[in-house]
Amino acid sequence: MPINDTSNEQMAEVYFEDLELSEDVLDALWDMRFEKCTPIQGQCIPHILEGRDLIGIAQTGTGKTAAYLLPMLTLLAQERSNADAVNCLIMSPTRELAQQIDQALQGFSYYTGINGVAVYGGNDGVRFEQERKSFQQGADIVIATPGRLITHLQLGNLDLSRTTHLILDEADRMLDMGFIDDIKLILKQLPKERQVILFSATMPPEIDAIAKEFMTNPAEVRIAVSKPADKIDQSVYVCRDADKPLIVQHLFADHAPERVILFSSSKQRVKELTIALKRKGFNCAQMHSDLDQKERDEAMLAFKQRKTDMLIATDIVSRGIDIDDIKMVINFDCPHDAEDYVHRIGRTARAGREGRAVTLVGEKDHFALSKIERLLEEKIPRCPLPDGLQQPEEKLQKQGKKPGRQRSGKPRKASANTETKETPRHDAKKKRWNGKKKTKGGQAMANKSQNTASVTQNPTASVS
Repeated sequence: MPINDTSNEQMAEVYFEDLELSEDVLDALWDMRFEKCTPIQGQCIPHILEGRDLIGIAQTGTGKTAAYLLPMLTLLAQERSNADAVNCLIMSPTRELAQQIDQALQGFSYYTGINGVAVYGGNDGVRFEQERKSFQQGADIVIATPGRLITHLQLGNLDLSRTTHLILDEADRMLDMGFIDDIKLILKQLPKERQVILFSATMPPEIDAIAKEFMTNPAEVRIAVSKPADKIDQSVYVCRDADKPLIVQHLFADHAPERVILFSSSKQRVKELTIALKRKGFNCAQMHSDLDQKERDEAMLAFKQRKTDMLIATDIVSRGIDIDDIKMVINFDCPHDAEDYVHRIGRTARAGREGRAVTLVGEKDHFALSKIERLLEEKIPRCPLPDGLQQPEEKLQKQGKKPGRQRSGKPRKASANTETKETPRHDAKKKRWNGKKKTKGGQAMANKSQNTASVTQNPTASVS
């Protein structure tokens, strides 16, 4: 199947009002003080408005949520044919991302009258019944995690036979989490005449197979794939596993942690670290899949509101969570997938800010570090160990050598923001904006935008 690749096109600056978005959507953007598109938005929105299938290859933080929500709201406003049907389905790998998309939708759809419902697990039966009633009444847009959606489909609560738009957000993440069969099942329930939009940070063979089977001549847009932001100060501590907690304490010996995310590869270690660091006086909270939805919501809200200084988490927050002012990311466990490293440290240095990423490389992590450096095409600077700590054994420090038994003597094969300015507009555009009503509704919209973490980077940033 031919794919139209626009990755090498040089795009001039694009303003939202230069695109064929609806007046209601433009009004919402005006109230939120958003003018200029990010590159992913400027390239994807025209294709989606044309009704084309689309593959967007872009990392979190490039503005992809708005890249599909804004044109989708415009299309649904034009169609208005199936008032009692789910017209657009958005699939998300995690509850947190589903909630974030829902928040963004509330802001962008403020003037449109288009409604949406977020569907995800981890909540009580009352929420499940509310979701079922929303389907019966006709939700224009459903944002769902695969597991919860499959449950509704099996119970006959949801009909996708008239759903004409499907958006798969972070498709590679859904693949990693084992949802590939669920995605195929959902795709087969949609009508033949439909628009499929797929966003992914990478393009593994399984995602390519989905595109060939279920998409028709999709356009492809690639933006900044697999490269961390230039303003991230990356460093590595090569140490013994037992010394990692001491290095974390050393990092904050002179000052308390502020806006820090510490990643660990297992939820059990997250629990243990949270207890240990709290005993040392750190103001921290934990985030992992063993927490119920209420606990996860409370932990994330407390961190966003600066009630806690450090969030200790699994990769559940490595993608799709937009908190723009993270100052430091600590990889307590070196991620064994190089792409996961990029997504983890991508939590910092967002919206043009600077940030720091520190990775603790234990005895068993050197092979993983070598894969990361091959992906980055650079060697990450090493930091000297704090006084009193010993270097790990020399044989395990050898770069690129995986510890433990090797087969055939070879290492295993590796697995696969533009700033917005207040610019003068020409007279024709000024006339359109000057005619808009900016009183009570506009102020409410502006207040709503401050609470929409998924779409606001800072008061002058492009939509995220």
